[in-house]
Amino acid sequence: MTNNYLLLVLTLLTLNSFSQVVNSIGGPQVEVRRLLEEGDLLLRRGIYEEAEFAYSNAIDMDNNFADSYMKRATLFRVLSRYQESIRDYNRAIALNPYSEYIYDKRSKIKMLAMDYKGALDDMNKAISLQPENLKFIDLRVEEFIAIGAYKEALSDIDTLIKYNYRKENEFEKAALIYLLKNDFNSCLSNIDSALNINPNSSIAYDLMGLLELKQKKYNTAIRAFDKAIEINPDFAIAYYNRAIAYRYTGNSKKAIDDLNKSIDINQNLKNIYFKRALMKKEIGDLEGALLDYKRAYIKDTSFTDALYNRAFTYKFLGDYSNAMRDAELIVKEQPNTKEYWNLKGNIHSLFGDYQQAIESYSEAIQIDYEYGAAFYNRGLAHAMSQNPIPACKDLQRSVALEFTKAELALSNFCGR
Repeated sequence: MTNNYLLLVLTLLTLNSFSQVVNSIGGPQVEVRRLLEEGDLLLRRGIYEEAEFAYSNAIDMDNNFADSYMKRATLFRVLSRYQESIRDYNRAIALNPYSEYIYDKRSKIKMLAMDYKGALDDMNKAISLQPENLKFIDLRVEEFIAIGAYKEALSDIDTLIKYNYRKENEFEKAALIYLLKNDFNSCLSNIDSALNINPNSSIAYDLMGLLELKQKKYNTAIRAFDKAIEINPDFAIAYYNRAIAYRYTGNSKKAIDDLNKSIDINQNLKNIYFKRALMKKEIGDLEGALLDYKRAYIKDTSFTDALYNRAFTYKFLGDYSNAMRDAELIVKEQPNTKEYWNLKGNIHSLFGDYQQAIESYSEAIQIDYEYGAAFYNRGLAHAMSQNPIPACKDLQRSVALEFTKAELALSNFCGR
C-alpha cells in the first residue's frame, strides 16, 4: 500500500502545467513558427489529433529545430504516450545536448513511464549543467525515493532544508522515507516539523494517517485522514487511504463510498479502480468488480494485477472464454509469475482441457518447486485424465508442502 501511495504522490507531483519551450537552434521559418503556435492553441483547446498534426508538420518542415520536438513531446505527455514523448525528447537533446531544461523535462516523463533509473540519470545530468538549481535537487529526491535510495534522498533533503527550500515539503518527503523504512519515530518527528511550519498541511495529516495505518491503529488513522480531507476536500489520495482504513475496520460501505469519491476527483488513478474492484468482489458484486478491473487495465495495460483479477472474476462468472483470453495475456506479459500460470491451469481445467492445464501447472512448478497449490491442481488434472500414478505423486508432494486441501484429495483418489 505504501509503495502505491508513493507512486501516486510522485505522479501527482509531476503533473505540472506545461511550460513554454525556450531553446532552439537557428532561426526556424515563419511557417514553422505559425504551425507551432497553431499546435499550442489546439493543445490548450484539447483538440489533440489536430495539435499532433500541426507539430508533426512543423518537424517535417525543419527537423533540426528542437522546440518542435519539445512541443510534440508535451502533447504526447498529455496523452500518456510516454515512450513517444521520450523519443521526441531524445531528438531534442541530440539537437541541444547542453540544455538542462530538456534533461529536466525528459526526467519527468521517465518518472511517469516508471523508468526511475533513467529519470535519475537525466536529473543528475541537469544538475551537472546547473548545480545551483535547488528545484532540480528537489526533483532528484523524488527519484531517489522511487528507486529506494533513501540515504541519498535524505542527504539531498538535508541540503534543501539548509537552504530553506520548501522546508515543509522536504520534511514531508523525509517523513515518507522514514515511513517506508519503518522508522516510525523519525517519521512522526518529520511530520511534526512539517505541521509546525504549516498546521494546515493536508499532506502531513495524510502521512500521519498512513503512519497510524501501518501500525494497525485504524480508527486513529481514519481521524487523521478526516483532517486531511477537511483541509483539502479534493485530496483524492486521502480518500483512497481512508478507504483502506475503513476496509480494515470491516466497513465496506464507507470504504467504497470513499473510493467513489476518490475516482470522482481523479479518474486516472488505476490503483483506485483496482482497490474498488477488490472490495466489490468481497461483497459479492462480481459484475461491478469486473467493470472496475477493466477500467484499471484500460488505464494501464501493463497493470497485470488488474488483468489477473479480471480473469479470476470472469472465471467466477462462468465466462471461461474471456477468462482464458486474460490468462493468455497475463502469462505472456509476466511469464515468470507462478500464480499466473496456476490461474491459467485452473481455467483450462474448467474447460476440461486437462493436458493444457497440466502444462500450465508444470510451468508454475518450474518457477517454484515449493508451490503446493500447483502440485495439488496438477494432481487433480492428472486424476481427471485417468493418470493415477502422477496424480498421487503430485498430491503427496502437495501434502508434504502442507497444502491442506490436498489431504482429502489424496485420500479420495489414492486411498491414503
